[in-house]
Amino acid sequence: MKVLITSGATREPIDSVRFLTNFSTGATGAVLADHFRRRGHRVVYLHGRGAQKPEGPVECIAFEDFKDLDRRLRELLRGRRFDLVLHLAAVSDYSVAAVLIDGRRQRPARLRKIDSGAEVRVELKRNFKILGRLAGYAANRPLIVGFKLTDTKDQAAIRRAVGRLGCGLVVHNDLRDMADGRPRRFRIFGSGRWIAACSSRAELARRLCAVAEHRRGHASCIGRGQ
Repeated sequence: MKVLITSGATREPIDSVRFLTNFSTGATGAVLADHFRRRGHRVVYLHGRGAQKPEGPVECIAFEDFKDLDRRLRELLRGRRFDLVLHLAAVSDYSVAAVLIDGRRQRPARLRKIDSGAEVRVELKRNFKILGRLAGYAANRPLIVGFKLTDTKDQAAIRRAVGRLGCGLVVHNDLRDMADGRPRRFRIFGSGRWIAACSSRAELARRLCAVAEHRRGHASCIGRGQ
């Protein structure tokens, strides 16, 4: 299979040295990339700056901010035919629209390092959901797996959040499962319904790979008329 994995976080610039981001490390994406590579699949690893990279030899491409990630995904999905897309990247819901420095409104792309003595306010603009556009970007019909992080114990709220992603498979985890010392836990949903639980990144990689390989094998049999 040809597999595209996004991992790590976007960095939304405020000035030439400051940016908005989150705590995503890219560790889960790196584990998935290594597992699929060991299974003999061809992996493209699209990662945020500073994200953890796979240990083995895979094609690595870095992205910067929201616009850069979206552009690279469009180019890759239109220019190549992938069988599987694992969209783990922690994509910023907001980008910086403008920075007010001592009351003067400026665009972040034109700013050098802001003086530490200035009064600064940051205006944000909402970004669209890249996940919802991946199927439209693709030249073929890959299996798309979305990832959803929540911060709640409310199971109904979790199911609503997972269902809103609108893709066939969703991997869910919660901030409470990411505390220091706790085993990383994931839940896999298909068509909004819970189908499996995983107690580690390695187990998640095995399960997702098995699902994708089964789907790929089934599609090949149909194509041969078997």
